Amino acid sequence: MLELTGVSRTVPHKRGTLTVLNEASFCVPPGHLMTVIGATGSGKTSLITLLAGHDAPSQGAILFQGRDCAVEAPHPNSIGHVPASDDVLCEALTVRESVMSALMLRVAGQSREERVARASHLLVGTGLETAATARVGTLTLPQKRRLKLALALVSDPALVLCDEFTDGLDARSERELAALLKFVAGDHPARVVIHATQTVGNLAAYDTVVILHEGHVCFHGPSRAVTHYFSIPAMDELYPRLAKRPAERWGDSWCRHRDSYYEAFKLGGLGEPATSLGDEESAAARKAGAGRTGFTESRTAAAAPEPPPLPSATAQARHLMLRRWTLMRRTRAQWLRHLGVLLLCPAAAVLLVLPNRGFLEKLSADAGPEVLWPAAYTCMMALWVQILLVLMMAVRAGAREIGGERPLYERERAGGLRLGAYLAAKLGFVLPLVLLQSLALGVLADMLTGGLPGHALPRLLLLALTGCAFGCLCLGISACSADAGRAHSRAWMLFFFNLILAGALLGFPRVLGGVIHPFITAYHGWSGSVETLRDTAVFEPVTRLVRTWFATPAQAMWALGGHSLVGVLLAWFGLRNRR
Repeated sequence: MLELTGVSRTVPHKRGTLTVLNEASFCVPPGHLMTVIGATGSGKTSLITLLAGHDAPSQGAILFQGRDCAVEAPHPNSIGHVPASDDVLCEALTVRESVMSALMLRVAGQSREERVARASHLLVGTGLETAATARVGTLTLPQKRRLKLALALVSDPALVLCDEFTDGLDARSERELAALLKFVAGDHPARVVIHATQTVGNLAAYDTVVILHEGHVCFHGPSRAVTHYFSIPAMDELYPRLAKRPAERWGDSWCRHRDSYYEAFKLGGLGEPATSLGDEESAAARKAGAGRTGFTESRTAAAAPEPPPLPSATAQARHLMLRRWTLMRRTRAQWLRHLGVLLLCPAAAVLLVLPNRGFLEKLSADAGPEVLWPAAYTCMMALWVQILLVLMMAVRAGAREIGGERPLYERERAGGLRLGAYLAAKLGFVLPLVLLQSLALGVLADMLTGGLPGHALPRLLLLALTGCAFGCLCLGISACSADAGRAHSRAWMLFFFNLILAGALLGFPRVLGGVIHPFITAYHGWSGSVETLRDTAVFEPVTRLVRTWFATPAQAMWALGGHSLVGVLLAWFGLRNRR
């Protein structure tokens, strides 16, 4: 049983606080299908968010299966949340793969055969068995709604919350999905299904209706009583009728009539509800009722089976990592872009070095300025261009990685996905990708040009560490951004910040450079690489071309490791905050 008592929710507002839900009180018994209807801004989504445990009520109590949710949060597998957005689906997976993925992230201890059997059962139950092998991106809108419901049901939850599940559909699809929700409500001994919607055309399919208006509960009861209570000829007149009075007055009116209506329709389970609104109901409405929540204490809740345990964080991370690599392999445009970066960036570095290769070949201890200075400039710029190319690779790999699938992450997080598992999976995708591209850039550039003077191995390690550090920073920016577009633009801003300030450091006094350089990823990768030229003839000319301080390779590696840690912590902080 689900019971709300005086539940309110206030949020910050430019003029103080705004009450989006005002003292909502009602009760929903097991096996019950209830709809919450109201116009945009009435508080439906806020109510669903509170019931799902994503937010805490400002006051009041939510009791689920006899436990106060504020004291003992329900197990993630006891709640199935169906969000309104279709962005929570992964379009490159098939329908069956999506359900199998949800099972691997939410339910532990199942063999592959058991997962396949459970996935098949869910697909049949939600009417998706004929679309099991279709890509999610090719599904129709009603099919996507069915898939979201199937994903919410993988753990056999006792509470199913649907937000705008039938909104925007044709009348036939709306009826079919409402009937599907009714089937879902009766398929579990202790299940409660709540559907928040704006549509009022199919209310007869639900056991009871809660009507919200600007955060106030204006009615709770069977749908056939709505027209009588609001004195309207048809349900289409509900919203115009609500607009004629302030929400506070509707809420106060319902508080006065609530108990008598509960008694009239016998919502406490003491008998069959009345079939009409005649004299007997009018007499019953004048009696004291069953209480504030609408169900008497004599109603016995069905025993709810224990929810299945969650997989370990390691198992979740491993599955997410494999899924991400599968998605890249399956998305042609994505892997073609990464392949292009892998091939074109070394070519750009080679084009810079080859025209001046003759100066590098003439280097010797007694070489004249006509050789030393061009060779020094070539080495310095070649290292700088390689660092910039690595930063561009990191932006391409990490900037959109979390921001582009934020709704998907939030859905899976609500189902028990651990933050650490998700972050580890993202690092397991971005870092190897950047590492591969960075090493390919350094190795291919050296092979095609004959290499720069100095120690090649530390230089190659610095190139790879620079890419990993900037990839972590881009991943952190992506986690702190609301969408992929903002994450991408912010990552490029960081790139140009590195480009401008690192270039400016070449002419800054050493005192000023010492204040700025700790914050510039590109500087550490470049200066450490320049330091590998110390035992060569070009190092002295380089130190005269620029006025900045050069970090040793070891110092640069430590600094880049610190930047990587900052990026990981930023990603952790961003993923903790719900969006």
